[in-house]
Amino acid sequence: MKVLLIITDYGSFNNFLSEVAVQLLNAGHEVHVVCSLVKIINCKDKYPYREMGIIFHYFDFPRSFNFFSQIAASKKINKRIKEINPDLINIHFTTGIFTTVIWRKPPYFTIGTIHGLGYPVIKNRLKRIVFELVEKFCFKNLDQIYLINPFDYNLVKKLYPKKAFYYNSFGVGCDLRKFDPFSIPNDFRKKLRRKLLINDDDFVLAFTGRFVAFKGFDIVIKAVNYLNNKFKYRNIKLLIIGGVDPIHETGLNKIEETEYKNNENIIQIDFTADVNLYLSISNAFVFPSEKEGMPVCIMEALAMGVPVITSNSRGCNDLVENSFNGLLLSDNPTVEETREAILKLYNDRSLLKRLSSNALSKRNEFNRERYVENQIEIYNDISLGDYQYA
Repeated sequence: MKVLLIITDYGSFNNFLSEVAVQLLNAGHEVHVVCSLVKIINCKDKYPYREMGIIFHYFDFPRSFNFFSQIAASKKINKRIKEINPDLINIHFTTGIFTTVIWRKPPYFTIGTIHGLGYPVIKNRLKRIVFELVEKFCFKNLDQIYLINPFDYNLVKKLYPKKAFYYNSFGVGCDLRKFDPFSIPNDFRKKLRRKLLINDDDFVLAFTGRFVAFKGFDIVIKAVNYLNNKFKYRNIKLLIIGGVDPIHETGLNKIEETEYKNNENIIQIDFTADVNLYLSISNAFVFPSEKEGMPVCIMEALAMGVPVITSNSRGCNDLVENSFNGLLLSDNPTVEETREAILKLYNDRSLLKRLSSNALSKRNEFNRERYVENQIEIYNDISLGDYQYA
């Protein structure tokens, strides 16, 4: 079988789909990948893909919904799809699906994997209308729609009961071989803390991802600035791992931007492949995001035994159980609420220890191998003709 995987950028392929591609290759299938050369998640290649025989085709995926740029990109991608002549296409992310199908639906069996619907959770009315039009257009032009959280699945199933499917895994899962707290020696952790000027008695928080408001970046920054400067908790440190996104706001004004950049207790780490190392020296992970699909960053933290403070929103509350492996805030958390949750763990180390132990006890549930096995099973069923067109 000739399989074509379409995903918006090379970094996401390497991080999320590499194991699937290699398993398909090892099973004797021909594997093609359409993506951009961008590495949003910039980490070392997990495998020597090209030497193994995976064939890459590089195209730019517009990040805006500009009609003309989308049509131009879609025409190029569809021309290449025709040349590849695949038996099966699996497209990841709404942006990847929309760019591929806006010109036309490829005349091949096409699966779309939605990593979190936008329109049910977006607050801005105009944006919500636009996203609803785009996402429902994508649904219409797919043969099967795969969802990674129960909320999205139940919603789409009402619209397309024969098209909607749900992964038997926590989304794309987590690489437990890498996110393993027992694989990082204490000596290394001590050296890393010293390098970052973190003292033994410092309480370390972590945030990973794009520095954007809808992921709660501004809430975390304001909460820590307040704790450091107003309440004088000078031994609370924050690692912010990631970077700004030019098309999304941070949620901070210029004064607040300057304040946190001058705060020696807020330590910025750029996008890195070594998130596991920074989590290994963290006491808690703070991620008050308002909209996620099935956030890998939370799975990574929990797999490392780091309790999570997050919002009671879709995706986040599928992973975090309040007072079991973390603390759930409201579905629209405030700075004050987040600050109080941080102080709760700071002041109650027995609670912190219990949450960490509980997180570790469930880490195997996030194993990416479950996702890979599920994917291979889906592809095998399709290759045997055990599928249905809607």
